[in-house]
Amino acid sequence: MTLDKKKILVVGGATGIGRATAIVCAQRGAEVIIGDLDVVEGNATAEACNGFFIELDVTNESNVMDMCESIGRRYLRLDGLVQTAGILRGAYVSIEDFSVDMFRKVLEVNTVGSFLCAKYAMPLLKRSLRPVIVLVSSGAAHGVSSSYAYGTSKGGVSALGITMEGKLAAEGIRVNVVCPGGINTKMKLSVIAEDARRTGQDPEAAVNNASLTLGDPIGVAKILAFLLSDEADYVRGSIATR
Repeated sequence: MTLDKKKILVVGGATGIGRATAIVCAQRGAEVIIGDLDVVEGNATAEACNGFFIELDVTNESNVMDMCESIGRRYLRLDGLVQTAGILRGAYVSIEDFSVDMFRKVLEVNTVGSFLCAKYAMPLLKRSLRPVIVLVSSGAAHGVSSSYAYGTSKGGVSALGITMEGKLAAEGIRVNVVCPGGINTKMKLSVIAEDARRTGQDPEAAVNNASLTLGDPIGVAKILAFLLSDEADYVRGSIATR
């Protein structure tokens, strides 16, 4: 399976699943662009995969539009968009205490951000022979999340992907949604630590124990890289991982 010479944009590619995906795609021959708000880690990922970093705030429509215009000038097209950017706020906060501002912020990043990236990447994707969009949702979209906002936002990402799949198939654009389970990322470990503090346990011990059983981001990255390849042409809909 190869991604030779494919132009792949990984949004949220500075850390976690996004970073792993950028590196795996590069190893398989892709030219990788990383869009992320984290400049230090984003540049480090770009260096690790011989890619190109663009500072990006997915909640800023003009910023997303400028990024896509910059990619168009440099690469002319996109063959794949992977949207992994996301935040989790309000873990274990009751609905009575959950602030509306926090709820909106999470939806802005996770759901609206996914929409904006797909919207402005579309002209570049339409220049590809076999364009692919992969949205990273979460198992929390179909189960019980620690956060009202996160679970809701990822449900929105899944629904957005399903809607795009139906509407864009006629234009030759394949859309898949991936829902990772328990993966060893900074965000996941922060939730585990918060739960430990909430229940009177040792956060460090809880994180260390969880790290032994959580999945490796590289495992999800390999699935995302496969979906971006021509070999995944027959794959439809949403995919759950461990």
